[in-house]
Amino acid sequence: MRNYFLFTALVAVANIASGQTVSVGAIGGVPITDTTGTDDQSRPYIVGGSVEVKLPAGFALEADALYRRVGTTGYFGYADGTVSAFSTVRERGNAWEFPLLGKYYFRRTSAWQPFVGTGFAFRTTGLNETFSTSTFNPAGSTTTISQTSSRTPLEVGATVAVGVRFHYKRVAILPQFRYTRWGDTNFITRNNETLFLLGVTF
Repeated sequence: MRNYFLFTALVAVANIASGQTVSVGAIGGVPITDTTGTDDQSRPYIVGGSVEVKLPAGFALEADALYRRVGTTGYFGYADGTVSAFSTVRERGNAWEFPLLGKYYFRRTSAWQPFVGTGFAFRTTGLNETFSTSTFNPAGSTTTISQTSSRTPLEVGATVAVGVRFHYKRVAILPQFRYTRWGDTNFITRNNETLFLLGVTF
């Protein structure tokens, strides 16, 4: 829950920032790298909301709340004489990421403005795991199924972004590439994350 409070606090600060311009919008995109590595069954998109506070001299602060559905399935088997077994581990999770970026815009008087950004991202994932094991022997076969639920500890990563801002009056479109190097990652997602994102702000 502290992730939600962090994002809410930044939004509140943005709205009371004296003399600054606040843009609110939506952001979404696709992962360029696999989310979970081997047998990645994650949804091929990431979506969320975005808040940006314009600062003097081309600087800005951006906060996002991004959601993605992650998943993978593993298969294992073994045999010992007349006994054999086959196991399936199915993992599905709801991952929330909260990037906080400092940005700098070039060509500030132009309709299109390249930008670079860097900062930190925070991530937490709620996981549901289903374990299924089928055992075969001369007397017949049996199948056991168990389920567990858990939430990963808060992860922190370093993020860099590069893109361009096209704007017309209060509407802006921001295509960008974003890379995050996560620290102590959980066992379902990778340490290296590369995304193509498209933001629309007002």
